[in-house]
Amino acid sequence: MHFKIEIINTSNPHYTQELELRDIVLRQPLGLSIKNDDLSKEGDWFHFVAIVNDRVIGVVVLTPAEQYGKLRQMAVSEEFQGMAIGKKLVKALETHALVNGIKTVKLNARHYAVGFYEKLGYSKTEKPIFQEVGIDHYEMVKYL
Repeated sequence: MHFKIEIINTSNPHYTQELELRDIVLRQPLGLSIKNDDLSKEGDWFHFVAIVNDRVIGVVVLTPAEQYGKLRQMAVSEEFQGMAIGKKLVKALETHALVNGIKTVKLNARHYAVGFYEKLGYSKTEKPIFQEVGIDHYEMVKYL
C-alpha cells in the first residue's frame, strides 16, 4: 500500500481528519472526547500525517521544548495498523527533529505501546509509572 507523509499545520484541511482520527483511536476507547481537550497550542506544533487517497490514516505530533522534542498523539487507523505506518511516522518526526537541532525526543507511552517504542530505540526513563487519561503510562526517551 502506498501512502505519503506530510507535515501539516492547523489551517490545513487534513487537520480536521487528524483530530477525528486522534479522537477515534486515542480518546473514544477511554470514554473521552477530543472536543474536551485544550487544542489552543496545537498551532505551534508539527503535525505529521500519513495520507492515502486524501484520507488521514495516521498521525504523530512533535512539540518542541527547551531541551528536547516531545512525541505526542501517535495514532494509526485500526484498519491500517501493522503496516509500518506508525514506524514511518516516527522516523519522519525524528528526521525533522534532527534537522531542526532537536537531539532528544521524549514521550509518554501508554503501557501497551511500550514495546512498539522500544523497537524504535526508545527506552523507559527512571520516572515511575504514572496515570494519564486514566491509564498507566511510562516516560520514554531516545537520543537521536
